Amino acid sequence: MHADHQVFLDAIAAKRKLSVRFFDRKKNKERVVTCAPLDFGPLRGELEPVDRYQLWDLEGKRKPLNIPLLPADVVTMTPLDDTFDPATIITWAFKPGAWRVPRDWAEFS
Repeated sequence: MHADHQVFLDAIAAKRKLSVRFFDRKKNKERVVTCAPLDFGPLRGELEPVDRYQLWDLEGKRKPLNIPLLPADVVTMTPLDDTFDPATIITWAFKPGAWRVPRDWAEFS
């Protein structure tokens, strides 16, 4: 887990946007994105499950907008004053109880 793990969990609970600085392995440089925190845990279908911070890029222009980050790649996570509406993000066939991190997001919990 990253030193800002509790910041991430609090942002999920409060539906608060985060500014996340991380090392982008594909571009081989640091990036900063405004995102919504989705979950912490392994990705579905991984052969060797590894916990990741699962984020939604709120500024992204091209899909996929999900950003799965290994804790070692996260530099900082800073909570923003703005909140997000899960209904504008979760457009897939959501299955209740699918999250690893508990939250009260009404029908998206």
